[in-house]
Amino acid sequence: MRRRWSNNGGFHSLRMLEESSSEVTSSSALGFPPAMVMSPESLASPEYGGLELWGYDDGISYNSAQSLLGNTCNMQQQQQQPTQPLPPMPLPMPPTTPKSENESISSGREELSPASSINGCSTDGDARRQKKGPAPRQQEELCLVCGDRASGYHYNALTCEGCKGFFRRSVTKNAVYICKFGHACEMDMYMRRKCQECRLKKCLAVGMRPECVVPETQCAMKRKEKKAQREKDKLPVSTTTVDDHMPPIMQCDPPPPEAARILECLQHDLVPRFLPDKLLEQNRLKNIPALTTNQQFLIARLVWYQDGYEQPSEEDLKRVTETWQHGEEDEEESDLPFRQITEMTILTVQLIVEFAKGLPGFAKISQPDQITLLKACSSEVMMLRVARRYDPETDSVLFANNKAYTRDNYRKAGMAYVIEDLLHFCRCIYTMSLDNVHYALLTAIVIFSDRPGLEQPKLVEEIQRYYLNTLKMYVVNQHSASPRCSVIYGKILSVLSELRTLGMQNSNMCISLKLKNRKLPPFLEEIWDVADVSTTQPPPVTDARTEL
Repeated sequence: MRRRWSNNGGFHSLRMLEESSSEVTSSSALGFPPAMVMSPESLASPEYGGLELWGYDDGISYNSAQSLLGNTCNMQQQQQQPTQPLPPMPLPMPPTTPKSENESISSGREELSPASSINGCSTDGDARRQKKGPAPRQQEELCLVCGDRASGYHYNALTCEGCKGFFRRSVTKNAVYICKFGHACEMDMYMRRKCQECRLKKCLAVGMRPECVVPETQCAMKRKEKKAQREKDKLPVSTTTVDDHMPPIMQCDPPPPEAARILECLQHDLVPRFLPDKLLEQNRLKNIPALTTNQQFLIARLVWYQDGYEQPSEEDLKRVTETWQHGEEDEEESDLPFRQITEMTILTVQLIVEFAKGLPGFAKISQPDQITLLKACSSEVMMLRVARRYDPETDSVLFANNKAYTRDNYRKAGMAYVIEDLLHFCRCIYTMSLDNVHYALLTAIVIFSDRPGLEQPKLVEEIQRYYLNTLKMYVVNQHSASPRCSVIYGKILSVLSELRTLGMQNSNMCISLKLKNRKLPPFLEEIWDVADVSTTQPPPVTDARTEL
């Protein structure tokens, strides 16, 4: 994929979308291994259905910021061009039973066990036809301890539920009771609540065995395991996948043959995986939702675009750097460093525009909104790229020509107040250890951010939400073993607000430079809305943190 740009030429209205000039080229050819190359038709069918992608060799060139943005936003009106291949990439209730006769004459007595049989079944023929059930027992089984209705064998003896619970509590708590009535109480349903010592002795006498009682520690462990299991069962329900909320603009149902090709590529690692297989297996055992097929292809595509539009081509670099060797006669000492920084900035902004054109969902946005997004996001995305090129050893920024620009370079360019805040931001990003996927998704999220003047802000928000969910699922899978997973995700998102602040400071700095008669290239003046600023108004108060 090659593009070549030229910054010479006039600047016309943003609505003049058919201008042409020399083109900008990307330094790296965006080629895929043979196994990943798919037919152009496949671009409309994998996970990005209906999304229009940009033709790379369409011969379009741009003369100015207007033509650059105009052609960017006129994708829907152009004829289909050959495109660069991309990676395919309720249970019934128990019957009730009547209470014992003793209950009616002894109010306030403690727990009575449910009957083990059903009484009151009519022998009447009509009643037998109306209700069927188990035949009544001839004799009711009684608790060997207190004489209440027995519910079964508990701890090796036939007892009621009340005596079962009493015995279990007494054993687990190692309770010691004292009889107040001579230590020889006759145990019945009344005395069982009056004398606990004699009740416990009767439990032991009828054969209840303390060793059958499960220790409290084991009970606590079982409760803990059950609680963990419940939380584990809830995880897939509470953690919704992106497919559940995928906007139609980002979604497509590929035909069966194409779907089979996609799955085959994933199974044979033809689409690059950005998380180790061992980690993915651990996440599967923990029931952590994996990245969906749509998300995997989206990440693969973004990283591919990012690598392809990372650096300008050698031809563009040569064209720009040659002008540096032949300075103008009236050029001051600070003019050459200033011109170097601004011209490298132009190349970077042009690559950012090319990257944005290939993002799934961008072609579905209206033409005016495309222009609004590109003009607003260019400075923020540029700062993110600068941070990605930060060299911690020299505390400097490597430009596209691999030259390190330090404080001295900015001081000579008359921009010493910029570099300190810029390097501070770069150091903060460096400590976060972001990888290529983080940078690619963050760039897309910045591009699809809400901006003043959008005609369809809800549509832009819907597209951005899909990229945000993809970033979240990637972080969840990447840091599943860390209890600070949500903190890491929040810290990554905090970069967005910092970039918004830096972008505003960059605009104020450009206005301040113009008011100081520091001439900016027309391309940057127009794309950053500085061209119409009057040189007679007072300069804005700015704490500039960014570079041009």
